[in-house]
Amino acid sequence: MEDYAWGNYSFPFIDTWNYPASKDCQRITPEPQDGSAPTYQADDPMFDGRTMGQFIILPTGKLLVVNGGANGTAGYAQATLTTPKFEDMPWGESLASGPVFTPAIYDPAAPKGSRWSNKGLGASKIPRLYHSSAILLPDASVMIAGSNPNIDVNTTIIFPTTYQAEIFYPPYFSAKTRPAPTGMPKTLSYGGNPFDVTIPASSYSGSANDAADSAQVVLIRGGFTTHAMNMGQRHLQLNNTYTVNKDGSISLHVAQLPPNPNLFQPGPAFMFVNVHDVPSNGTYLIVGNGQFGAQPTSATSILPPSVRLDSATGSASGSSTTGTSTGSDGNGTPESSSNLGVIIGAAVGGVAILGLIGAVIGICLARRRRRTAASRQATSPSYAMTSSSTESPRGGFGAMGNKDVRNSDSSAFMPLGNYSQAWNASTASLNAPYTDFEGQNSGRPSTSGMSETYDPYAATPMQIPGDGRGNRY
Repeated sequence: MEDYAWGNYSFPFIDTWNYPASKDCQRITPEPQDGSAPTYQADDPMFDGRTMGQFIILPTGKLLVVNGGANGTAGYAQATLTTPKFEDMPWGESLASGPVFTPAIYDPAAPKGSRWSNKGLGASKIPRLYHSSAILLPDASVMIAGSNPNIDVNTTIIFPTTYQAEIFYPPYFSAKTRPAPTGMPKTLSYGGNPFDVTIPASSYSGSANDAADSAQVVLIRGGFTTHAMNMGQRHLQLNNTYTVNKDGSISLHVAQLPPNPNLFQPGPAFMFVNVHDVPSNGTYLIVGNGQFGAQPTSATSILPPSVRLDSATGSASGSSTTGTSTGSDGNGTPESSSNLGVIIGAAVGGVAILGLIGAVIGICLARRRRRTAASRQATSPSYAMTSSSTESPRGGFGAMGNKDVRNSDSSAFMPLGNYSQAWNASTASLNAPYTDFEGQNSGRPSTSGMSETYDPYAATPMQIPGDGRGNRY
């Protein structure tokens, strides 16, 4: 948008919900190895224009984008310069519209022209706009939560305050077998002696040499998430060689981190082992000496040469280590299927990316008239969500170590049957009336004139004395 369109702290000067988000995608190498100046390069466009989209780095090095809207921008208001009355705002207080329900995956290593895919990525039914979030979980699934493009809690408006959290299962969850490495360390240093991690033969099928060639050891830090943005998200692949053993097991000889703490700052992280693009569960560890301040460094790890063995094979059945799926690509072609599940009663902040990929997502145009908005308010978008399994999805912050892997099915979002399995289950009521600054006479200004006694769950929570617009920030 032009600078004028953003308006001031009271409201934007255009109806932002009619302004389309861009499909443009850019990438950048922040520190080119040839010493040249870093520059943005136009990359494959996204399937959907998406404002407030959130990027999650997966253990495989691919990037998942979720949430956001097809039109508008972050924030909320009760008027714009061109729509001065709140009752004429077609999407309530939201400055965005057209929730994008279908995720997409970006593969930075794929040939140009084929880097984006949404093969089998089922659509959500929950709008995720302003104040949405997502974060990678230890079992390599992704928790998605939030959305509240409103000044306060409001569960009756078209884009309400949302307390449902969902679990997204990337396509590699369709693999029947996932790597179950042993010997994962509890701490890592910057340089120093390498260490060994063992991949048992039961973790893969087919040629041991092929499995060893595909093996990767990666560190991931999910970062701190809020407002569709992630501070400190990191993905670092550690150097490794390997030895293929007669029993089909594979010994990975893994280097410590490079002796530069600026590449992956000290602190907690998860280590994943990938085989044929299927990650293990993450192992929690500490990078560095566990203390604030300057970190000790040592010489770069020296690794032994790889040793292959043509006769060795894995003992997992069939092609069980390869993740496949069913669904459609950006052109609607049937392809493959990934899975998503629902957890009730969790909420978090927002995630974006940090690394060699810079995706610049703009803002986008699709005119919405009031009668269209009214029809959408009456019936929210619905998608056919059928399950081929009655099994509840498994996943969450407790899903570390060796465990059963959730089987693939054809559904998108599935309710979690037993709420006690929800992450950080709480007895707190999410349906009790909410007020800001409870018990204080703060005199907080509000765009809706809300006060301590404001009840967002009333039949007409937005009707207040006067012209209904009140003071603005």
